[in-house]
Amino acid sequence: MTEIWRKDGDRWSTIKPIGFAKEDELHSRIVEAPELLPLSGQPLLAAAFREVRVGGGDADVLAFSTEGRPVIIEVKLSKNPEAKRAVVAQTLAYAAGLHGSTIEKLEGDILGQHLGGKHLADAIEEAHPTAPFDRDEFYENLSAHLETGKFRLVIVLDDAPRQLVRLMGYLETITTDQIVIDLVQVSAYEVNGAQILVTQRIDPSRGSEPDAGQSLHRSSQRSRPRRGLTSAPFRKWLDGIDDLGQAAVLLQVVDWADGLVEEKVCQVQSRVRTKGRMGLTVWAVNEESLAVLDTETASGEPRLWIRGPNIAKYAPDSLSAVQQSSGQPLDKDGHANAITPELLDALADAYHEAAGTA
Repeated sequence: MTEIWRKDGDRWSTIKPIGFAKEDELHSRIVEAPELLPLSGQPLLAAAFREVRVGGGDADVLAFSTEGRPVIIEVKLSKNPEAKRAVVAQTLAYAAGLHGSTIEKLEGDILGQHLGGKHLADAIEEAHPTAPFDRDEFYENLSAHLETGKFRLVIVLDDAPRQLVRLMGYLETITTDQIVIDLVQVSAYEVNGAQILVTQRIDPSRGSEPDAGQSLHRSSQRSRPRRGLTSAPFRKWLDGIDDLGQAAVLLQVVDWADGLVEEKVCQVQSRVRTKGRMGLTVWAVNEESLAVLDTETASGEPRLWIRGPNIAKYAPDSLSAVQQSSGQPLDKDGHANAITPELLDALADAYHEAAGTA
């Protein structure tokens, strides 16, 4: 757990967390400001609704990213016996209940009483009036995510039990990018009469994520390699593609990614998608992705999803070049980009910068 130190005169001492008397208190903080959750990829959350009836139970919080991805948030205090294992089953049950819903069912049956006659996009615009937001794109993405079950699951606790961390680590190794799972720890402190919340995303393979101010790209400190990181399954799938033009583009990307692997600035992971297709995630050495190759797009053409916030965080000097090559702003969690040599070159520089070898 993160410690907060205070200086009294010449002495330093730690401030003890005050904790949460009830889970309701932690629920309220998340609904008030869902953006305080440090989720992977830094999506902007909005329109958080409390106690949403779905899947035969009441999900603690149901939120949505401005990109249209549903976010199911379950809150537990560590003293609750369900915090060790049962919370995972609960969260998955809510996801199963939401899977296959339509926009009409979501805004009517599921969220009707929470929206009060408004549309979901209205609630998001009210929550973040100055943030870039495309209503049509939001609903298009939301509809696709509901149909395929592409959700984000977030479990929030005041202190993460070791049993739960191990379980989340196992789930992380067997799930595809259809489901993103975050484990977040929130600690409450009181400083001069004000409540201070300290949030941490727990990575089962590394423990708590470092604060944003800490450097993550020291070339002398390589992350522990994940198991099964290879482009081999993707290349095998690529051999069976009938569209030779598309295959040539995809081969260009996988060769580019494997070249970066040889330079020890990234790792690649083949991802099984729906309908027998494959994707490719290119992990930086700090185990965050800057780019994801998506072959299952609405247009049918392969696209690179650029993680703008991650580039801004881990490769800020490369952000301008990547954005120029992309031709669109990179202030959101992901943008679909046509694959060009200029974009691949700019991304290569970003991966080198993130690895500290630029």
